[in-house]
Amino acid sequence: MGVVTELEHGSRSTTGTWVPFDWEDPVFGSQSKGEVVVIRSGGTSGNLSSGLWRTGKDIAGCNEDGTCDVVYSAPLGDETMLILEGTADVTIVATGEVCKIAAGTIIAHPKYVQLSWHTTTPFLKKFWVMWDGSVPGTPEKNLILGNINDNPDSWAPYTWDEPGRGEQKAGELHIVRGSGSTGKLEVGLWRTGRGMPGCEADGSVSFEYSAPVGDETIMLLEGLVTVTEHDSGKTHNFQSGDIIALPSGLKVTWTSEAPFVKTYYVLTSDKPAA
Repeated sequence: MGVVTELEHGSRSTTGTWVPFDWEDPVFGSQSKGEVVVIRSGGTSGNLSSGLWRTGKDIAGCNEDGTCDVVYSAPLGDETMLILEGTADVTIVATGEVCKIAAGTIIAHPKYVQLSWHTTTPFLKKFWVMWDGSVPGTPEKNLILGNINDNPDSWAPYTWDEPGRGEQKAGELHIVRGSGSTGKLEVGLWRTGRGMPGCEADGSVSFEYSAPVGDETIMLLEGLVTVTEHDSGKTHNFQSGDIIALPSGLKVTWTSEAPFVKTYYVLTSDKPAA
């Protein structure tokens, strides 16, 4: 994937071109399982891509009943997934631990960790983000799991230094994974609404943003969002299920409409984790 500095977007219900998912696994050899469509074709650093993957009846590499068996070691980089439909049993080969996953499950699969997948429904669909940088990070040996419905007792205020504007605050976040095998990788949930930091009384918030920490790949889970690009003046209206690929350095105005917005995000940068 090349360097991409423009905003890309898609949807969990994309009607794009699906192709067989073929890859060469250094552990398990040549593989072809399910179908994939790419939504994000690159980022401003490292190797970054994202899209959708699905299995089902009459799809390449799947069983006659639509289920699918996959052995996979994430050879291209850390893969972060959100299950959109279906269920599966995922076994960590090194330990034999079985993780039962379903719609809403967040799966952080570290590079080279060997997994065995068995989908247990006749159809499965996931949103994936693949990331690999050139700077050593913090390798993990096990899956890190979360859920889009996680609601910890304490959410952290989201604060950042926006170039030219200083420290900013908008909404609050819950981090699921804070490091990656390479560079910087952060996975979590972010929300805005009534009573949250930086938000208006009705729950809305509008702020200038350039994703200064790294490229962000986002799925809007709840609510409505308007994103306006400063240089081009393009305005994008997003709703639940939409995918937003925001490159680091692109100046936009982000508006979370009232009363509530919630996103799932993956932040990546080819820099050492702070």
